[in-house]
Amino acid sequence: MTGHNTAEEPNYRDPRTMKYDVSQQADYYETNFERLAWLVPRLASVHGVLLSHGTDGMSLQLTIVERSKYTTTIALTHHLRSKDAIVTDPFMKIRIYHDARVAEVLSYQCQSQLQILHPDATLNIPNLREKCRINRFLGEWLDYCIAYGYRFAQHHCSSA
Repeated sequence: MTGHNTAEEPNYRDPRTMKYDVSQQADYYETNFERLAWLVPRLASVHGVLLSHGTDGMSLQLTIVERSKYTTTIALTHHLRSKDAIVTDPFMKIRIYHDARVAEVLSYQCQSQLQILHPDATLNIPNLREKCRINRFLGEWLDYCIAYGYRFAQHHCSSA
């Protein structure tokens, strides 16, 4: 074996060749819900704007945008301390489905071209790939927040 797999292993960093897997997308939704539930233990009962400070010296802001019987929509913003004006603070709008125990990114950096999943997963594949990619990024971002001590618990956060 030469160590050069060409057709067998697609380049997952290249969105044109990334395979879309419905079960992988569902895994992202479920694990992102679990991460959010850890970051915000009382998510079903919090209101308004919350702020958490991490050990990295930055802050994470959570805003309750909308709440209904089975869902909560939040906005999550990481306030970076960067002297470089090119770097923007990450901002996502996320819908949490409490009954299904999943969380899905609705928009990133105010770009809302991510559509709700169509029942026929073969339609609109470029948007499905982007949804998969951005929900994977949410998981990585939440992992970073957990690793650096962010938590919207009573003793760790304050109202903004």
